[in-house]
Amino acid sequence: DLTPEQPEASEPDKPKRIMIIDDAPGMLKAIKEQLGSEFEVATAISGKIALKYLQNKTVDLILLDYEMPGWDGKKTYEILKAEEDTKDIPVIFLTGKADKVHIYSALETRPAGYILKPPDRDRLFDSIEETLKIKENSEKI
Repeated sequence: DLTPEQPEASEPDKPKRIMIIDDAPGMLKAIKEQLGSEFEVATAISGKIALKYLQNKTVDLILLDYEMPGWDGKKTYEILKAEEDTKDIPVIFLTGKADKVHIYSALETRPAGYILKPPDRDRLFDSIEETLKIKENSEKI
């Protein structure tokens, strides 16, 4: 076979890996079920567990609960952005709080997105697809 090898040519067929970080097992399960047909999904019930996982694995995007005991979403996000291995992973915040104070507090950290829980399936998929498209385009530059 004289065809030159094309590294990573098959990569686009590989499902993207998404990590969901949420302290509510029911929410983790529900979102994982929504995404499982399209994406490889990893879950963590805390920021500490997620960071431990990310020491050995990579993900393309993180869905991060903003309101959690211990390390909340904002602290977890700040740690992710401070680490060399995780700083470029886009993060979409998930939250059950719709008041302006919470929304502004989350948005001032400049996440890739912000979705209210429970997430509408179409809105969730649109946000993920848009964020992954922006990430891919920025990696090509």
